Amino acid sequence: MKLLPGWLRRRYTLLIIPEHAGDSSRLRLTIMPLVLVAVVFALIVAIAAILFALRSEDALRIRALHEELAEAVNAYEASLADREQSIALLKSEVLRLTEEAGAVKQKLEELDRLEAEIEAIVELTLPGESGGLVSAASSGKSGVRPLSFGGVGGENHPVDEESATDSEGYGGAGVLTSLRYEAESLRTRLAAKKEEATLVLEKLKMLPIAWPTESVRITSEFGLRSDPFTRRLAQHSGIDIGGSYGDPVLAAGGGTVIDSAYNRSRGHYVIIEHDNGYKSVYMHLRKRLASVGQKVEQGEKIGLLGSSGRSTGPHLHFEIWKHDQAVDPLPYLQLFKEENP
Repeated sequence: MKLLPGWLRRRYTLLIIPEHAGDSSRLRLTIMPLVLVAVVFALIVAIAAILFALRSEDALRIRALHEELAEAVNAYEASLADREQSIALLKSEVLRLTEEAGAVKQKLEELDRLEAEIEAIVELTLPGESGGLVSAASSGKSGVRPLSFGGVGGENHPVDEESATDSEGYGGAGVLTSLRYEAESLRTRLAAKKEEATLVLEKLKMLPIAWPTESVRITSEFGLRSDPFTRRLAQHSGIDIGGSYGDPVLAAGGGTVIDSAYNRSRGHYVIIEHDNGYKSVYMHLRKRLASVGQKVEQGEKIGLLGSSGRSTGPHLHFEIWKHDQAVDPLPYLQLFKEENP
């Protein structure tokens, strides 16, 4: 007790005097208990304040999480709306490309039929050349048909030698002239159809519709997904195709390389500009084999598959952009899937 200050060790007397007549009361005490009570009260108030602050902080965190969740839900709903619109546009585009592909197939079938017709016409022989009827050409008398005798009736008309030898429209030579004309007409039509089909095929080769890798194993599709790094909901603007390091990466369509570079997110990447407002993007390459300004053809090797940049393993991140808007590449690649690996 000697360690305490003197004012804490002093005794105090509290005198209580009633207002009316009566005995007064005295209460003797020291200030130490009062100090202890005050300290305990202060501790209680401090703890209550700390608990209130923690609770307020938790409330703020909960509110922030609610707001973040609401934003994510709104972003998801907006993304769904955008995706539905993109799917509608994509369906119309795929339908148009499918119709073009069907038209090409129909033209090729027609070409095959025309070629068969031409071959059949060219291989025709005149009557009499293979032991049948004797034609004017085989008898050495140009345009003269063999005379027939007998008969069972009918009206006879006399003919002169000039009329007998003028058989351009009756004998084998007339048939040959007709067949040659028909064959030439078919050849002309065939050439026109071939040219038209070639133009359509060349047009399709300039669109990003060919599979860009040897592997067809899709590890992540187009659309909303959980980000592999942050585990948060995020928009995936392409498809991921799994593969092995060093696999060839091929141009999905013919065009011009407009970007070939490296950054921390995309890694080594190549962008090709195609006809009709299309672009194709190839990311996370191990090595780039195409440079800016280079003209590439459909199926040409433009890089090697890898895992550069923001990547968790060897794969190709492949995107298709139509008029500066990302679209799902899969419907385009499935147009001619049977012709790709």
